Amino acid sequence: MAAYLDYLQSEGFSKYEEARKLSEEESKKDPDNNPYKSKYLMREILVDIKKKLENYDSDSDDGKDKDLVIKLAALQFHLGLNYLDTEELSSGEEHMTKCYESLQECRMDKWCVSLNVSALNQLGVLWCSRSEHKKALEFLMEAKDLHEKYKHEVGGVPYSVHETLQVVSEEASPSQREKDFEKVHTHTLYYLAQVYGQLNEPTKSASYCHTTLKRQLESSQYEPIDWSLNCATLSQYYITQDNFTQARHCLASASRIFSEANAEEAHNDDDDKSDNWTTVTTAEHLQHRKADIARCWAKYGLALLQYSKDKKKNLEYKVIILKDYSRASAEGQNNEGEDGQDVGKLTERFSSLELTSLENAITDKVITSFEQGREVFLAAQRWLNEAKEYYVLDGHVSDHIEITKDHSQLYKLLSYFETDLTRRCQMHKRRVDMLQAELTELNPQHFLLVCRQLQYEIAETYSEMMDLKMQIADNTGADPTPHAAKKINQLIKQSLSYYQLFLDSLKDQNKKMPEKLENDVLRPAMVAYFCMARLHSKVITLDLQMGLSCMSQSLELYGKVVNYCTKHPESIQRVEAEYELCKEMVDLLPVRMDRLRSNMVQ
Repeated sequence: MAAYLDYLQSEGFSKYEEARKLSEEESKKDPDNNPYKSKYLMREILVDIKKKLENYDSDSDDGKDKDLVIKLAALQFHLGLNYLDTEELSSGEEHMTKCYESLQECRMDKWCVSLNVSALNQLGVLWCSRSEHKKALEFLMEAKDLHEKYKHEVGGVPYSVHETLQVVSEEASPSQREKDFEKVHTHTLYYLAQVYGQLNEPTKSASYCHTTLKRQLESSQYEPIDWSLNCATLSQYYITQDNFTQARHCLASASRIFSEANAEEAHNDDDDKSDNWTTVTTAEHLQHRKADIARCWAKYGLALLQYSKDKKKNLEYKVIILKDYSRASAEGQNNEGEDGQDVGKLTERFSSLELTSLENAITDKVITSFEQGREVFLAAQRWLNEAKEYYVLDGHVSDHIEITKDHSQLYKLLSYFETDLTRRCQMHKRRVDMLQAELTELNPQHFLLVCRQLQYEIAETYSEMMDLKMQIADNTGADPTPHAAKKINQLIKQSLSYYQLFLDSLKDQNKKMPEKLENDVLRPAMVAYFCMARLHSKVITLDLQMGLSCMSQSLELYGKVVNYCTKHPESIQRVEAEYELCKEMVDLLPVRMDRLRSNMVQ
């Protein structure tokens, strides 16, 4: 037996187990003012083992002792991991690199292939943390290729990263080794998903993410809450690809696995109620993550309604164009909107999960009628209300307001499928009520951005209501009744007041608009001026002097857009369409105003 093996058998292996216990168990008890106490003690032990092994003559008659090389590489790996855990990245990189480089001649050996893949994973994570994502990708792809090459060319069950520094009697079973090796590969795929996401390659990122989740599920190596959140997050990618079938499958899978966490918590709560603080903390964590998954479901409903609305609008446009050519062609196009049209397809399934009831909670078909839209609306509304149970206004202001805004958008999208204009107007009134209720609870000094968003949306909603009231009046074929005219003018006034509140929030301490607007408020401000000018032109009045005043206010507001863009030409591209219309109105309105003055004189 080689001399270094005598040392390991008598002392080294037990020292390594002591170091491992410090890292995996004792470190969890370290005080807040010395969080790495156990990690530092572990490092001292590993350094001592490494120095003693290096003192032995590693040369044999056939050259270097491969077993000693592997053991030293394992110590380099564990030291590297230790430095990374204590946020000493440069030292961590140095040790991981030495581990990787020392194993090149035996990288496919069953004793070190798992160690090699693990070192490559850590180097990939390290370079990703430095935002060097392309370099990270190189290490991770090498790790992936090494795993696949070993499986195809060598085969057999490799040893884990710990076994080179353990006594033979403590070796793991072949099945456990296989699980460990596949778990390391699963980590590689997970890291690849993150890196491709950072490299703006969402399709590859989603593919690796799905593979990771599937492998975790099949091997039963997953934490239910984390798995559920990752799967729900993956659904949001499929939504961006208009693949609602796949997105729904991911969401249903997330809810199914999350139910395991709920069941486990209920079981633990029944078994031990002695630690109230831990019980409350765990329950709050579950409620938090349940709310996050509910929000993902709600986003699905919103996106499906938006997609269906856009498809319906495109279809209506095609029909209008085709009417000039052929009624038959128009009818042929109209078939695109038939009930039950699939939206996307299920290409990646978690086949071990029974999801029928969860998937039936909401459709994955194109919405073509108000009744279908209402079902999606009600489902999404339930999920939003569920999310609000955790994201209350007191303590979660931003999230709470975002949920309310999503609720408002649900009404807005559903209204598109409502043919009754009065009922459509009522839906917008519901939006105004919920947004105003939130706005009154906020202090503009502390939540300025949120208040601006709410003010703007309320202004837009009142404007939409005004347009609907005018359309209702136009449909009668007669002039608006005094009551209708009064209601329209009230809506105009309310919309103007909220646009003005938004614009006032942009002013400096001297109550003046800045000479140059910040990029994030430039377009909203210019569009606000444009919309306000339009609103003044919609006021219904028989008083010519009042009509002239409204036209004058419109001209002033159109002029603000033109003047700002003239002073800052680089801003034109941000509001090009509105700018062109404003220029046109600045030329036309004075002529109309002169004509109105002439009528007043006569």
